[in-house]
Amino acid sequence: MNGYIPFAAMAVLAGIGFVKLADLPSNHPAQNQQRVAVEPQRSGEAVAYRKNGHFMFNAAMNGRNVRVLVDTGASGVAINESTARRIGLQLKDSDFTGQASTANGKTAFARANIKRIEIGGVTARNVAAMVLRDEALGGTLLGMSFLNKLSRFEFDGNRLTLVQ
Repeated sequence: MNGYIPFAAMAVLAGIGFVKLADLPSNHPAQNQQRVAVEPQRSGEAVAYRKNGHFMFNAAMNGRNVRVLVDTGASGVAINESTARRIGLQLKDSDFTGQASTANGKTAFARANIKRIEIGGVTARNVAAMVLRDEALGGTLLGMSFLNKLSRFEFDGNRLTLVQ
């Protein structure tokens, strides 16, 4: 389908339509530089508590700190160009060959692979990701291409547990 792929449609980002992180109020945890409550419970486990309706983690992507919002409705990880550069992904304009339909219209994306994502005691390697232009995505969404690498993840009220 000429550049459209199911991965891209991932509701792109169930995301860009759900909440554009750049548009959140300044007191929202996505824009607050303080750490969200993340508790390594045991080796191979991490826990976050819902804040303002969302589960947010401070993750390390390729060794760099990145704030992420867990989005089980997204089929993959979605990052913007600035984050991609910060975590060492080298992209050219010609890499943006995919096109996704979002709640905010159509946007170009590039496919990428994140070598390592760490959250608390959980590590996933070689995680497929989409890189969108900065103006199309103001934050980072952690979707199923990361979550499927875990043995399980579970919601219990306002608590999300990730298990290696």
